Amino acid sequence: MKTNIPLAHLGGLTADEFLRDYWQKKPLLVRNAFPNLAALVGKEDLMELAQEDSIEARIVLEQDGNKKWALRKGPFTVKQYKQLPKTHWTLLVQAVDHYFPELAVYWQNFSFIPSWRTDDIMISYAPQGGSVGKHFDQYDVFLVQGGGQRRWQLGEFCDKDSPLVPNTPLRILADMPVTFDEVVNAGDLLYVPPRLAHYGVAENDCLTFSFGFRAPALAHALERLVDVALEHTGTESLYSDPQLTAQTHSAWLNPQHLQDLQQQILSLLSNPNILSTALAPFLSEPKYDDYEAMGEEIDPEELITRLQQGTIICRDPASRFVYVGEQGQAQHLYINGEEIEPSEFHAKADFMALLADSCQLTWDELKSHIEDHDNINWLCDQLSAGFWLLLED
Repeated sequence: MKTNIPLAHLGGLTADEFLRDYWQKKPLLVRNAFPNLAALVGKEDLMELAQEDSIEARIVLEQDGNKKWALRKGPFTVKQYKQLPKTHWTLLVQAVDHYFPELAVYWQNFSFIPSWRTDDIMISYAPQGGSVGKHFDQYDVFLVQGGGQRRWQLGEFCDKDSPLVPNTPLRILADMPVTFDEVVNAGDLLYVPPRLAHYGVAENDCLTFSFGFRAPALAHALERLVDVALEHTGTESLYSDPQLTAQTHSAWLNPQHLQDLQQQILSLLSNPNILSTALAPFLSEPKYDDYEAMGEEIDPEELITRLQQGTIICRDPASRFVYVGEQGQAQHLYINGEEIEPSEFHAKADFMALLADSCQLTWDELKSHIEDHDNINWLCDQLSAGFWLLLED
């Protein structure tokens, strides 16, 4: 994706301009950014998903005018839906893009952001008055309005010391000075940076699509990095001090010695090979630990026929892909926390990168690559593993 071309869904900003001026800095409202998104998933789709055991779903009920809140966790039943009040509740369903590939394709609109930073597309349904309260999140989110209307108020940036409403199952802010107040319609986009207070209330029956981004905990990344560094070095790398100078008090811990020790440890951790070996699997782990991709067997001849007839290859929405090498050249490919070996099929680095970078690909985009025997055989192997899906046009 070229980063210097004006993008309609960012209000005419280029990717470079958005990242420079808005990303993790200030909100952005774009009217009619995605006019067709509302038609992809409806209220009934969402309520059916929330009845499944494997789906992460919640219902938030507001009681007594923003003073009392109730949180219920799915799966839910039709009976439970019927017992809900007519107003002032919200159903939230996580990772809806995992089940609707046509929705997952919308991630390509944000492909200027590294894909390992993406989390999932959560969708919420709310009747009039439905809300999850005044709150802030630790991640970036693009809120796209589906059907209906929602009133969004934004406040100030918060932190761990921001006062919360006591005795509630949710992290509701006790106070939120309003700096932004707008009603959004179907297709409108609102970008909200991390830790910015926000409060959305349904004006009528409405759906909101939340394109959420994740920020891996630095402590977890450090833990992986240390583990791999220890595996690579063992006890062979020792502290050295050839420039040691005499000191008069032998038990004194010299601050300069601490700095030398720190520098030698950091040098060990900053080894490029250790960095990629440790962090590429970590950053490609799927959202849900128990997820296993499911594929279908197909041979090269059948694959070519189906592609020529209009079938599209779609990246598995529930899997995460990371590659190491030059941009556009996957020297090492990681999917769902594991390095993918080329096995007996030696696919080309540019072809593997193309697949990992793309949400979906057509015959016209693939044909020059799969003329290569190794590439198409490797692709069939990966389709059978479930990392890519075949969708009818």
